[in-house]
Amino acid sequence: MRDTRVAKPYARALYEAAIEQNVLASTTGDIEQLQELIEQSEEFRQFIDTPLLSPQFKSDTFQELFADSLSPLTVNFFKLLALKQRERHLVAIMDAFSDIADAAAGRVVAQVTTAVPITEDQEQHFIRQLSSLSGKQVRLETETNEQLKGGFIVQLGDTVFDASVTTQLQRLKEQLAKG
Repeated sequence: MRDTRVAKPYARALYEAAIEQNVLASTTGDIEQLQELIEQSEEFRQFIDTPLLSPQFKSDTFQELFADSLSPLTVNFFKLLALKQRERHLVAIMDAFSDIADAAAGRVVAQVTTAVPITEDQEQHFIRQLSSLSGKQVRLETETNEQLKGGFIVQLGDTVFDASVTTQLQRLKEQLAKG
């Protein structure tokens, strides 16, 4: 669940600071790196979410863990989040930051869900087709869901294209039931 009430102001502040300091590219890379870490590390998620650790301890830990791998702006931002006890909103803040950066760059995110992982060629095909359709640069996020049985579902902004076998079978079933 994304708490945008808290996330958006922090994300906007980080974005504007990155622009001001001319480090948007490195900050965006830092955010992507941390998003991957949070997805892959249960221990890091628990560290962020636990209220039992002091804000100063979390701030110092961020400094220790990331001083050599992230830009100073990003490290200081995460230290500030810890001190203000907002680190539990880190995922929502990073998502909001990505949304702001994408909108400013004229990019749109397309979520593609398939029954099996797609190849690089298929990914590029989706990007070309969706870029042509939207008139914007597309950043593709893929997900697999075996329940689809085949086909795909694409969400591009508020529009959903459902070409999954599951949906087609459901529509066929409904048509047969109607006679």
